[in-house]
Parts: sequence; structure tokens; C-alpha cells
Amino acid sequence: MLRTLPILIEPVAGEICDGYIDRLAATHLLDVPDIRRELIRHIGRQGWNSSDSRLPDALAQLAGLPLHALTPSFEEHGMWVRCGHPAWSPKKCARCRRFDTPRTACTLCAGGLPTLTIARGGAYCTRHAQWSFRDLHATIPETDEYEWAERQVKTTLWERGVTLHTGEINLAAALVRAWNDGTPEPCPLHTRSERFGLASPRSYEETLLCAYPDVIRVATLITTRRVITPLLDTAVSALTQADRFTVAVAAACGGHPNEGLRMLARAIVGYAHRSVHYAAGLRRTPQTKNLACPMNRALIVAAGRQRACLLRHATPAQIRDTGWKRTGGAPRPRATRNRPLQPDELALP
Repeated sequence: MLRTLPILIEPVAGEICDGYIDRLAATHLLDVPDIRRELIRHIGRQGWNSSDSRLPDALAQLAGLPLHALTPSFEEHGMWVRCGHPAWSPKKCARCRRFDTPRTACTLCAGGLPTLTIARGGAYCTRHAQWSFRDLHATIPETDEYEWAERQVKTTLWERGVTLHTGEINLAAALVRAWNDGTPEPCPLHTRSERFGLASPRSYEETLLCAYPDVIRVATLITTRRVITPLLDTAVSALTQADRFTVAVAAACGGHPNEGLRMLARAIVGYAHRSVHYAAGLRRTPQTKNLACPMNRALIVAAGRQRACLLRHATPAQIRDTGWKRTGGAPRPRATRNRPLQPDELALP
């Protein structure tokens, strides 16, 4: 039987056990290893494993919380994934039960202590108008635009399988930064960066902080099927497609195309076309010689191997068969669905 600690700490929505243990230890002036040892002894493990399914209930008992208070709700916070159960289109799969990569939670929601959460959403806390992502924390004065962006992350993008860690928003941030770098001052990124005390935002987290609404608008654009599918038509010149893409991205940013954005758009479209050729050449398995992999699965495989996230958002039935030479065999579906998502080669890491 676990002894309950005296100070009650309310958990943050979607808070992971490691983050809650850190806050519990800091509040009670205890060492984290001491709390872990007590939990290990109670659940009967030899060593620490934060993914043990018995851990959330044991920790809730130690903290004096109701049962299942620290068990993440899949219905509320589960991710949409492309897993092949049975199709490769995004859905909330009850067999996979995937959650997002843990991210920094709002420090005001967490009582002033740092912690991590897997809750559905992005980096902006609509309750406290606070920004929390990686090591950046700020109070946001432009609440309306940031609230819209956060709602978009929680609804439209989330149901497309897009989060802050899946790569699409990283790519959108690179496009917004390229557009802002080629735009005469003042522009939104430069104006907000001065307000937050950042000389020249270069990293993913800095660009996201200073241009969150713009980045989310572009991310919504580049994950829309009717926009991306024609863009991946390799029968049309990549330069022609890149010019159209540049105009669409600039419009989403609220301005006009410039050379910096055009150069990045050409690189992105060219890389996406090469990845489509790779997908079209995939065989069903490494053992088959001529049997082609179905295009819906081939696009997911190529998106992971080539780090080309745009392929995940195309309509497979509308991708033309280019008759490209065979490029290799597709792995087992289990290997495809378990492959971690990474930012694109041209995105901000």
C-alpha cells in the first residue's frame, strides 16, 4: 500500500508521468529517484520504465488523486495516424492508440513548474495567453490570431494527423521564414521578433513563436488534398508547379511572392517530385520483382524513407503511374506504421 503525499497537485491535461513526478518531487522537496523507487517497489518492477501501464494508477495513488487521473484519454488526446488498419488514410486507430510526442506544457497551468504533456493541441495556452514550446516561454498580446491558430491545430490539422512534431508545421515554418526574409520590413515576423526580444528568428521554435498564425495558415494549405495532389503531378514541370505553389503560400502569408520564397518552393516541389517517382517504383515487398506496391501505401513508405511529408496528404488515386523504374521493396506494414515521423530535409528541425 502506497503512502499518500500530503500536498495535492492537480495534473495538467495530458500530462505524462515523468513530468508529474518532477513536479511532485519539487513541491515536496524530494528527489525524483526516491519517488521512482517507491513506485517501482509498489508495481513490482526491477527497473524504471515510464511506459508501464501500471504506473499512472500507482502514481495517482501516491499523489492522492482519483484512479485513472493520470491515464491519458485516447478519446480526447489520441492522434490520427496512417497505419493501414485497414486503409492508409488518417484516422484515430483504436488498435494503434498513438499519442503525440510530449511537448512543454503551459507553466501557469502547471503551477509555475515545468512539465510535459501529450494533450491535443499546440504551443499556445488559450486560457492564460501563454506560449510554451521547448525552451521558449512568452506572454502573447495578439490573442485573437493565436487563438485561431491554436483552434486550427486542435481541429483541422489534428484530424489530418498533423502536430508540432510530425514535420508539416516544420516545413510551413521554413516557407514562412523564407517569405519574411525576402519581404521588406516591417513584416509580421520582424515586428513580433522585436517584441519578444529575438534579434533574428532562425530556429523552428523561434519562427513558430513569432509567426504562429502565418505558419498554421501555410500548414493548413500544404496539407489540403486538393492543393497538394495536383502539385505532385510529375507530368507537369516542377518549375511550373513551384511558381503556382509560391503564389499560394504568399497569399496564405498575406503578401506577394518574392525570390527567397520562390527558391525554397522550387526545392520543395522538386524534392517532392523525386519522392513521388520513388513511391511509384516501390515493389510490394523486398522479395517480389515486378509486383508494384499499392500507391496508397507506397506514398506513406516514400514519405517516411525520403522525409517528404507532403506525400502523406495526396490523394493516391489521382497520382499518375509514371512507369518509373523499380526503386526497392516496401517493408512490412508493421514497420511502416511504427516508423517515427521526421521533419523534411528542407524543413526547420
